[in-house]
Amino acid sequence: MPRPSKKKPEQPTFIGHYAGFVTRLAAFTIDILVVTFSISFMWGILALILRFFSFDLELVLTAIAGTNSFFRFVVIFLTGFGFTFFVALVYNIFFWMLAGKTLGKAVMGIRIIGPRGTRMTFMRSLRRYLGYWISALPLFMGYVWVLITDERVGWHDIFAGTRVIYDHEAKYSETFLSRLTHLAPKLEAKRNESLKDT
Repeated sequence: MPRPSKKKPEQPTFIGHYAGFVTRLAAFTIDILVVTFSISFMWGILALILRFFSFDLELVLTAIAGTNSFFRFVVIFLTGFGFTFFVALVYNIFFWMLAGKTLGKAVMGIRIIGPRGTRMTFMRSLRRYLGYWISALPLFMGYVWVLITDERVGWHDIFAGTRVIYDHEAKYSETFLSRLTHLAPKLEAKRNESLKDT
């Protein structure tokens, strides 16, 4: 006679569920740090190479900017916003197309998917990246939109037709939840005592 199975029922996981605001914000912050570090590293390498050939980049850029207002605008744009925009564009599109997630999203265990779970294409990735700027323009309302919608979509997700889902087998920790259950009455009692003393 076969023995009854002692297998525990499988706990539900977060995999496939829409990623929440805090997780996405943490992933976005990591990506900003990665891009910022990459830009600083590239500028440092470029400065070293130019210094080796006795070429003062700052002096040349200042001279070009001093010729007229158009060149001044071009220099400021390229050395500031333009370069950052380009590096972030390449970084995001490359990783979205390659794996569906950037380094920040990989660390946080989330992934971007297209309609019906399809892979990210170049055009969809480009639309999503441009959507980042649309989401940021009106006081970051496009990002806050993640808190409002059931599918946790920002304006950039709506614009590109994407969703962000959990991609790892995260589970509720029974140990952690039981500790919280035991801790909550103690905290409540301490709070009540402090209120009586005042």
